[in-house]
Amino acid sequence: MILPVFAIFWPGSVFGKSQESNNKIIDSIEEFEPIVVTGTVSPVSLSQSIANATVIDMEQIDASQASSVAELLRQVPGLHIDQPGGRGGVSSVYIRGGDPNYTVVLIDGVKVNDPNNSRGGSFDFSTLNTDNIEKIEIVRGPLSAVYGSDAMSGVINIITRKGSQKPAVDVEASGGGFGYARTFVRTEGTAGEKLDYAISGSYLDNGEPVEGSSFVNQTVMGNAGLVLSSSMDVRTVMRYSGSDNESFPDDSGGSLFAALRDRDQREIEEMSWGLELNHEASQKWNYQIDWEIFYRHEDAFSPGVAPGVRDPFGIPVNSADNYFRRYGLKWTNRFQFTEKLNSSIGLQGLYEDGSSRGRIELGGPATPTQFDLQRKILAPFFEFQYSPYSDLALHAGVRVDIPEEFKSEVSPRIGAVYNIKSTGTALKVNWGEGFKLPSFFSLGNSIVGNPGLLPETNWSVDAGIVQLFWNNRGSLSATYFHSTFSNAIDFDEGPPPKLVNRSEIVAGGVEMGVNIKPSSKLRLAGHLTYLETKILGTSEELRNRPKWRGGLSLIWNIKPALIMNLDSVTVGEVFDSSVPTGDVTLDAYTRLDLAVTWEPKPTWRVFLAVDNFLNEDYQEFVGFPAPGITPRVGLRKTFGL
Repeated sequence: MILPVFAIFWPGSVFGKSQESNNKIIDSIEEFEPIVVTGTVSPVSLSQSIANATVIDMEQIDASQASSVAELLRQVPGLHIDQPGGRGGVSSVYIRGGDPNYTVVLIDGVKVNDPNNSRGGSFDFSTLNTDNIEKIEIVRGPLSAVYGSDAMSGVINIITRKGSQKPAVDVEASGGGFGYARTFVRTEGTAGEKLDYAISGSYLDNGEPVEGSSFVNQTVMGNAGLVLSSSMDVRTVMRYSGSDNESFPDDSGGSLFAALRDRDQREIEEMSWGLELNHEASQKWNYQIDWEIFYRHEDAFSPGVAPGVRDPFGIPVNSADNYFRRYGLKWTNRFQFTEKLNSSIGLQGLYEDGSSRGRIELGGPATPTQFDLQRKILAPFFEFQYSPYSDLALHAGVRVDIPEEFKSEVSPRIGAVYNIKSTGTALKVNWGEGFKLPSFFSLGNSIVGNPGLLPETNWSVDAGIVQLFWNNRGSLSATYFHSTFSNAIDFDEGPPPKLVNRSEIVAGGVEMGVNIKPSSKLRLAGHLTYLETKILGTSEELRNRPKWRGGLSLIWNIKPALIMNLDSVTVGEVFDSSVPTGDVTLDAYTRLDLAVTWEPKPTWRVFLAVDNFLNEDYQEFVGFPAPGITPRVGLRKTFGL
């Protein structure tokens, strides 16, 4: 099997599925090639995708025993994730040096980015648990040709579980260090041959792993499908999440340096819903209709940051009550003209509605900060895939976004994959353009907002190679990438500071990886990323972009009912800054996580997970120490229905 350039995934399952239990650990390994649904309009096999993709499957998720999606993403090449201490703060993802708001985040295809927030529309990964997740697809590179605004660095799609053949209920309880506690319930199954379902609910209290950080969350997720006829089916998905978060403010210097000891308080509600209708109208024509709704409410209070080295004024006390809604409707038509040629054409409409009511204390009476903004976007798109030879696949696509109040944005993309089967070599090249509309916060905030902002844009190219060896038991890969971001939105010098289009940023580097499967019981993987970023025309550095980042993973089926998972990640020095300290270079660190899962009986599962096993002392933000060694133990019982 030919792997795409630098796709890090296990070529087989680790937790197999027996007839007796959906969660049974078995000794067999099932070979398969994942189908990637995220990188193109029409799903393609991983080896035929021009996108640089990583697939984290359900077996890896179960083996890692990770408590959050953020922990799972640490092993993805080209991606850096940071978290200010515990989960009470905002956790952000940087793909190939791009800002967090340059990445589109989807849950079952429903976009969950929030343009109301002060981070320009990024997604807060601290709120996302691993409940009911089947797999995660991470695609690197501009994908505005598929997803429109925000998809300049990449796309992360979290895909939830579908129902199993036999109805069952899973009940799990776990606890750990620093007051960690979690309960989880899931029911899944089928009703006849036409209906499948999977519904889960969880409660999680992350305790206080570091001073000033707490996170309490309740999540409900559902996925149900119904076969209407031999050629038509419908599927609906939903997620509700409610969180109470507490942490020291951003730029405050955290628990180590903050002069003011009061904490940020955030109450967050998120709801997403999607409905998908598929109809195989003929042998050559399939169409799909997608409805989506996303709602987010955040009530936040910040005590501000005292004056310090970087800022003699500090950050004033502020609060905001934000509401955001997004409604979307998309019609996609897929045509299979011949075995070598297929194409897709469609139309998407989006409506976004955001409002904010806030206050900021600048001295004297509090100053109100508020806005009410709406945006409509209409976007036709087209894509074709052509394979003139069995070893060569050509892909091209374009999308035209027509937003209110802005000029139309044309997003092209083109690429090729060439597989040399005789040598086990795969070559690929990919070029595309992306854009990002200004967030509602950056347009409407009465203190720093600027209604004259232009969309941010980028172009990117990557090229790479994958080489199989040891009778396809191993693969080596390397990818070169380069991106240029224009009209980047940042603060001017003020006073008072305003958001302006002032920066052009260049990011480039190399991603390298290795995958080895010595036996059916053992998987080994490693990755290494080198990244250079530069703000043209200045000597300023970008924060939170390490030059070097790498990791190693091991999954070992010690016995049919016993599995061990070991993950390590090494991050090089990182430039950061805070108000009390000014500019700081954070030390490099290596983190090791260990998980052991044992199934004494087919319906019982016990696990032990130890995060930061070596008790590494490090910071991902200035003054926010990462949690030390954190053990967790859990027990799951499966009931057949």
